[in-house]
Amino acid sequence: MTTEEDFEKLTYTQRLKAAVHHTTLQICKEHADEKNVQLNKMVVAAISETTWKKCEQFATDLELFAKHAKRSTINADDVKMLIRKTPKLLDYINGVQEELNASKPEPKKRSKKGKGKQTSVGASTSPSDQTEPVIVEEES
Repeated sequence: MTTEEDFEKLTYTQRLKAAVHHTTLQICKEHADEKNVQLNKMVVAAISETTWKKCEQFATDLELFAKHAKRSTINADDVKMLIRKTPKLLDYINGVQEELNASKPEPKKRSKKGKGKQTSVGASTSPSDQTEPVIVEEES
């Protein structure tokens, strides 16, 4: 990596951390107002940093789960594995996944035509012959 790329990555990370801190501060202020308590800036900073570290850990774990399954894409099963010890969150994620699956149109069934030439022992290669392949075992 060049120095410019390093700087851009650092700047991007700093902006993300600042956004997490800002959001944490807003949530803390909201709850402090509801409970009529004072807000300590050091506590907010600690919560913010803990949140950031936890998100980094989640990202690493999700990557490892996908890699273990020999995939390069993180999917819903990886997220479920990550949150398996938090039952309420797992129930929520399952509900969201069910909603998404229900709103998806059913995939069209693919025909076997146009997939290339596939042959097996004893099977005819002509499209007009619709018989099952025959497996012949030799007796010794």
